Amino acid sequence: MLNLHPPPPKQVLLRLPDDVAAKLARAVPPRQRNKYLVDLVRRELEQEDAELVAACEAMNALEAAHPELLVESQEWLDADLTGSVDDWDPDFDRETFEREFAMAQAKLAATQSTSNPRK
Repeated sequence: MLNLHPPPPKQVLLRLPDDVAAKLARAVPPRQRNKYLVDLVRRELEQEDAELVAACEAMNALEAAHPELLVESQEWLDADLTGSVDDWDPDFDRETFEREFAMAQAKLAATQSTSNPRK
């Protein structure tokens, strides 16, 4: 059976400085503060998304107008900036990592198949 109910919203502990909490209490009625904060965060995140999309579109337009920039961008994308994890983390155990990762993936797949058997 498909689970058609959306997951419940996540509860988050938010600590506000006293002056900000006092301003919030004065400006927003008690039973509307959660919605106010959710709307505020959502608006800011949507604005940030819009700004990132605009930046990507501007860069795409620049690269279309100046192919040399596209070549430079591709060089950055192809660059190996950090090197192999084996080089910068001498304690890294690839075998253990691969084994534990495979176990976690199998557990996740089993959980998903039992919670949503028709998928």
